[in-house]
Amino acid sequence: MINTNDLIGLQRAWAALPGNAAGTVDCCLLAAEVHKRLGYFDYTPELLTIFTKYTDDTWPKSVIPRWLLKNSTPLDEQSSHAVVLLQGQNGGAMGTVLAPDDILYIGLHGVIRGPIPPSGGRYFWLHK
Repeated sequence: MINTNDLIGLQRAWAALPGNAAGTVDCCLLAAEVHKRLGYFDYTPELLTIFTKYTDDTWPKSVIPRWLLKNSTPLDEQSSHAVVLLQGQNGGAMGTVLAPDDILYIGLHGVIRGPIPPSGGRYFWLHK
């Protein structure tokens, strides 16, 4: 299992990479970091390119689902190392399944690790 202690508690910020001095991270870049730490492909450069097209205020709610449909296969249930698209008021957020009922994602008070939130989510297996 990977160490995620340095990610716990980071606050959400637009296009923020994990490990920045501000203690912030974006949900997409958090998922990319975890995916990379698990030994898979690093999607960070691709996601950063997408971020250059928008701001936090202009980000369309459809960007994450469209990106996931292009780069992954939808799953019917939770699977270790899958990406989860969580439902939310602002269009949702990405997280990563580390093990059954052990998900890393950004909650209301920053990055947390725990069971899937009650609102649920959709699971995807990234192609690389």
